[in-house]
Amino acid sequence: MPTLFSTGIEALDKVLPKGIPRNSMMILAGELGTGKSVLMSQLLYGVLKRRKEPCIYMTFEGPPLAVEQDMESFGWDIAPFLESGQLRFIDCFSFRMEPVEVPSYVHYVKDPRDLHSVTSALFNMMEEMKMSGRGAVFVDSLTEMFTLVQEERPLVFHMLDGVKSWRAKGPKEKLVPFFCSHHTPLRAYVELDDLLFYVVDGILDVRFNPGFAERGLLVKQFRVRRMKGAPHETYWVTFSVTSRGVTEVELPVPVLSTERSRTSRKK
Repeated sequence: MPTLFSTGIEALDKVLPKGIPRNSMMILAGELGTGKSVLMSQLLYGVLKRRKEPCIYMTFEGPPLAVEQDMESFGWDIAPFLESGQLRFIDCFSFRMEPVEVPSYVHYVKDPRDLHSVTSALFNMMEEMKMSGRGAVFVDSLTEMFTLVQEERPLVFHMLDGVKSWRAKGPKEKLVPFFCSHHTPLRAYVELDDLLFYVVDGILDVRFNPGFAERGLLVKQFRVRRMKGAPHETYWVTFSVTSRGVTEVELPVPVLSTERSRTSRKK
């Protein structure tokens, strides 16, 4: 049976008491701004710092430098891990800019629409970093990867087959967990969402609490919708993003406009 490991994020480990199986592909799904990127970054830093294992970060949404800067804003210095080779990037974003200089810890993909070249880069790098039964892969995001071929529906589903291959060759064969962010809900990808959620082993939903959103309050929450091979709680956890990353908080009690009016009349 595949070993399980804790994430190092207290609020998440609370609902995954035994941890996450190493043979898992997990999606962090939710709207823009709900905290998916912070969760991904904190998961990454935990594997690097606490577990001292190798990691690959595949970025479609921005250059590696942007990821470094975002993590530094939380006090998570990844420079030592880049220098030692413990962390490497696969850059599927910078083809838009054609970078002149590429750091040694970055593999630059000239055409990320060519899934074969992306997949080859990923598994060649895993071999070089001796990632078998150790480490983790982070993909940010699957949505952006699919938008690269959004006008060609057959290619979109070709990308989906590629994700299935990643799951088979990575988590299932190498026992290296994959964590992938995915933006929902997007009308163009509703049917794709269902297929993706069917393929993966774990789903972490991230949202703004709908009841509070109606009142103009953006209260962030996550829940483990599914996690194959591990016990888990499925209730919504309310959290905030602080200087230390994701921190669980008590659900706030909003003061409604009618309550304000009633209070002012009493005065």
